[in-house]
Amino acid sequence: MSEFIIHGDTIVGRANKVNEDSIDWYLDNDNDLALAMLADGVGDFPGGDVASRIAIEQIRSTICRSISEDSKLWEAERARMVWRIMDAVAAANQAIFSVRSKKTETARMATTLVTALAHGENLCIAHIGDSRCYRYQNGQLLQLTLDHSMAQELCSTGILGRDTAFRHVMTRTLGVERCVEPDASMYETRVNDIYLLCSDGLSSYITDKMISSILSKTTNLKTAVKKLLDAANDAGRQDDTSVILIQRTN
Repeated sequence: MSEFIIHGDTIVGRANKVNEDSIDWYLDNDNDLALAMLADGVGDFPGGDVASRIAIEQIRSTICRSISEDSKLWEAERARMVWRIMDAVAAANQAIFSVRSKKTETARMATTLVTALAHGENLCIAHIGDSRCYRYQNGQLLQLTLDHSMAQELCSTGILGRDTAFRHVMTRTLGVERCVEPDASMYETRVNDIYLLCSDGLSSYITDKMISSILSKTTNLKTAVKKLLDAANDAGRQDDTSVILIQRTN
């Protein structure tokens, strides 16, 4: 049986009155399950905090409901895990879209999302926007997600580097359209693997090398989360910043 530990935190941007990031997690080692969710409300328009909160609440309720309804079918079935997480993302998108279309004050709200669902040795990552997931394994940090941003598209085509003025221009977000196209991938976890979910308030301010260095020197997840947030602060962080760490311990 695999076991996991999770810790996370979120802090408001220095120039912001409201934290538009939302995080949450669910841990059930008795049933070999771990779920982590992080959303970053799009800051250009009002209601980003509403959109991110709806996304997290909907993802949690949809997946937890499916766990309780047919837990006997959860035995490390990879295709079923992808189906469950994609269904939860679709439900979150529909919930945000519904609120967005009915309220003038939040008519343009949207959010990014990254979520990780672990069961047994399998882990499914789904994301939309520029909130990321990294894996720290055997001393090596690997970015598992590609940003849905104009900067990433220009980088992928070789036109520009990823660190450009376009890095905050999203090409996909949650809640804007009736249908959503998140990316989802499956991974096989190993004991001591650490998975990092973060908003761009972290990834835009500190390098992968800094992240790897912090994770290599810190065994306690709570301490590691604090050190990551402190490093973003020291680098001049202005944005809301959120971090969740998931570690497989057995």
